[in-house]
Amino acid sequence: MASRTSLLMTAAVLSGTWFVLPAAAQSSATARVRSVVDGDTFWADLNGRPTRFRLAYVDAPELTQGRWGRLSQEALQSLLPPESLVQVDTLYVTPEGLHIAQVYNSEGLVNLEMLRQGQAAVYERFLYGANRERYLEAQELAQAARRGFWQQRNPVMPWEFRETAAQTSAFAGSNVLDGSFLRENPAAAAGVGIATAVVMVGLSKVLWKKPRQKNASIRQMERDLKQLRRSLATTLASCKQLERQYDQLLQKAEDWFVRAEKASQHDQDELARQALVQRNQHMSAAEAVRRSLDEVEAQATAIREGISRLESQIAMAKLEREMNN
Repeated sequence: MASRTSLLMTAAVLSGTWFVLPAAAQSSATARVRSVVDGDTFWADLNGRPTRFRLAYVDAPELTQGRWGRLSQEALQSLLPPESLVQVDTLYVTPEGLHIAQVYNSEGLVNLEMLRQGQAAVYERFLYGANRERYLEAQELAQAARRGFWQQRNPVMPWEFRETAAQTSAFAGSNVLDGSFLRENPAAAAGVGIATAVVMVGLSKVLWKKPRQKNASIRQMERDLKQLRRSLATTLASCKQLERQYDQLLQKAEDWFVRAEKASQHDQDELARQALVQRNQHMSAAEAVRRSLDEVEAQATAIREGISRLESQIAMAKLEREMNN
């Protein structure tokens, strides 16, 4: 019978990388939580902009690690409910805009609490200095009490799990890579299509046009402003649809993983392998939708900036007209 560990090691995973962090926080701010991605990543509004955060110094089980990833995600959701305010001490911002941060809710440091609950592990390769002792102590307490992730006899560390992607990608099947899976799954395909469509909605004519001449018509600017506002409404609606599709695909992937576990427990290795193929296909589709969602959210931010810029231009033009009259 294949063990749980060997089953996990045959699962395709989403790749992940980390970055060396500076010794001290570069900035501290208040953010409003939007949604939790997994056990160590979430979205929040920072200075009015959707921003992706990653808990510093810890690594949570991947969603593809079956129930452990889901439990870790649920634990972070309970600590960071939507619309709650948190303090974020950003240590580093990656070139992709991901904020590596220590995060505080009303109860204290969320990074440490995830360790205390056994829902994340210390990421030692990035841990040093004054934080080292308290982070390791929190993890040791969870291990001793066999909380969360540490209930397993032989837990697979999240970074080890991700490193198996190269060995197990064959299970995903070439149909995901060549796009046939998206063609056969309308929900995933629709998500990718929406992202492409939204990018085309009037932006080439309005948002990225060259600066207007001083004598530009206020009426024309107001028409452009209405167009941008319609584009924003369309974009935000697309975001919600993509979020629903992403959640549905993750749930289906989880269901297939449970089936693979049950088949493995009954020595049905071929059924377990087929279930993992299905799980991996849904995870690949979910990742495609997630990338589309990221693009659409970035587009919404750009549209908001365009609206703000046009509103300022209209106000200045009206003020200048009044002064000249």
